[in-house]
Amino acid sequence: MAGGLLCVISFSRPASAAEPPRITTLTLTPQQLEAGGVSRLGLQAEDPQGSPLTFSWSAAAGSLSTPLGNATTSRANWTAPLCLASGGTPPVQATVTNGLGLSSTAAFDLGVLQDLGKNRQPAFSAEGFEQFDSVTLVDGRITVPDPARPPSESIVFPADQQLSVMFVQKDSIASHAVGYLYVDDLQRKGYVDAVGELVDANANGIADLHEDLYNLAPTTGAQARPYIGAARRCTRSFSSRGFLLNQPELALDANCANTFSSGEELRDARPGNHLQVSTDVIGRDAPPSLSTSNPGFSDGGLFARIPNLLEPAAPANGDKGLGQLVFLLTDDDWERTTHRNLGAVPDTDNYGSDGIPDYDVSAYDARGLRRSTNPDPGLTLADRRVDLGSIQGGRELVFFLVVNIEAVHDPENSLVHPCLRKAPNGQCTLHLRSPISVFFSKSRWNMDQDPVGQYQVTARANGCAYSESCYAPSGYPDGCYLPSQGRRLCGWLPEEALERLLEPDYGNNHFPKGLVEVTTEPGAPMPHVLSHPSLVTPGRWIIAFEDLNGGGDRDYNDVVLQLVSPVSTGVVRSPSLAARPSSPEETGCTVSRMRLRKDDGYFPGCDPAPIQYAVATDCRVCWGGACLPNPTPTWHPLTLRYGYDEAVIDVSSTPGTQPCWKAVLAPANGFCTSSITRVDVGYEYAPLNP
Repeated sequence: MAGGLLCVISFSRPASAAEPPRITTLTLTPQQLEAGGVSRLGLQAEDPQGSPLTFSWSAAAGSLSTPLGNATTSRANWTAPLCLASGGTPPVQATVTNGLGLSSTAAFDLGVLQDLGKNRQPAFSAEGFEQFDSVTLVDGRITVPDPARPPSESIVFPADQQLSVMFVQKDSIASHAVGYLYVDDLQRKGYVDAVGELVDANANGIADLHEDLYNLAPTTGAQARPYIGAARRCTRSFSSRGFLLNQPELALDANCANTFSSGEELRDARPGNHLQVSTDVIGRDAPPSLSTSNPGFSDGGLFARIPNLLEPAAPANGDKGLGQLVFLLTDDDWERTTHRNLGAVPDTDNYGSDGIPDYDVSAYDARGLRRSTNPDPGLTLADRRVDLGSIQGGRELVFFLVVNIEAVHDPENSLVHPCLRKAPNGQCTLHLRSPISVFFSKSRWNMDQDPVGQYQVTARANGCAYSESCYAPSGYPDGCYLPSQGRRLCGWLPEEALERLLEPDYGNNHFPKGLVEVTTEPGAPMPHVLSHPSLVTPGRWIIAFEDLNGGGDRDYNDVVLQLVSPVSTGVVRSPSLAARPSSPEETGCTVSRMRLRKDDGYFPGCDPAPIQYAVATDCRVCWGGACLPNPTPTWHPLTLRYGYDEAVIDVSSTPGTQPCWKAVLAPANGFCTSSITRVDVGYEYAPLNP
């Protein structure tokens, strides 16, 4: 009878009195088993008097199957509970009773194993988690993906994304406005084809987008297009290379005086010797200063010197605007004037360069429309940021810069007039002379030619302060040596911008020294945007503009903005690792200790503890054999070193029978990616009330 206890209930009786049944064999296989395991129990008995025997079974813990047997034997299966008290009463008893009513009882000394070292966490699978937020599972590794930092040529977010734009600095004499367009809006209007190329539907050699920016299309004839705006200011037309066109209001004075010049001798804007060529030119430059009441160089609309097409739709532009205007003015200086009074809104501040545009940004919404109520009157730090709201995933957006500056054509110094139409050999046959230019982050939409024509348009040292005296080809003086390039390069962002980006408002954005560059293809329009992500501050990247037609000094720091998108913290949570639906009240047991062993690798440059782990025991709420996930279990944080480590924690203070674990992963940055390769979890039960 190994493994059992035989108890015989006897009474004082004479020597001739009847005897109780004798238990001859007691079996239990196995004696020690895990919770939910089954032990096969049996006993055999005989009666000294030969009377018939009956068997009965009882379990103080666990559960018994229906007993089976014959006249002298009985057997039953016992399913182990979650726990048993150590050293307590044996959980199962069997009683044999003879025909005379005399009984003998056997106790089965069973035990429930608690193996804290056993791993209860299955191999990672995409379906194997209760919560799986902002992480990916690739080759068995849980990782927080890098935040979306789309390049300037194709700004598309894979999913809906909150986006804000922060003003950093302006380093230019020009005045500017900044906005963006959705590519699909332009596609619906026929400006752009399915692959993002500009369309010339009226076949006059000028892209329809450029034609409508400046309202160049004639009012009648085969090339006519609807006017973009509420009402025309000027109706003067001209003919160039056999095509009738309208003179652009944004390049005409208040009297709409003729500005067309046919066969003008200008230096060739194509790369090379820049010899004089005969070309047509339309438009004129603005005088040194315009009065605010002067209607010249304007197409009306919401803002006199922003093309109507780039404004938000409003009655003032005939509800034909497609743009969203983020900042109406980039001036941030000691003067209360915009360049030649061409700014979209007045300059109202002369405090100096403080990283706040010199107008009340919050008086306008994210589309550029004036609010009925200003939530933050006056110029404050809040005016640095414009929240664009949710950018729909899969929708491509293109930023644009409207520039108010002198119209200069000097290809030898990388300055050109925009080109409206080119011959097959790339020579411009119709230049636009205007104080108002537009540049797009998608460079093939730009109108100006690149008179230098090199693949690498600019190469600058990130993290090295810009200096006007630095000569770009040599990096002297004031440049920085970049070991990765084996040469010196002039700095990119001005010292003031680098210092400002270190402020909390800008995410303490530090730029390690490294190469930033802009590249292009032969014959392509001039690129005007340098986009660069922060390698140390997730969810932030710089978009900086070059504001001169033809590239000018090619410093790409004339207008510096920071794009900000919220970074998602990765969260994984396992389901309950317990196989059985149960509760402490039903079972009398609770998880008393948990163990978690993990390996989250090691990546140089990572935060010492970018992943926080925790365990809980009440991850499901169960009753009557049914369970529901608990959205707010009581978490016990674990103290673990980065890399390979293990912790054991007493969790008996929060009774529960449904254990699980979770990990919170820090957002990825350019130096470190939070990643979990393996998690091993064990637990043990103990009586709720020992």
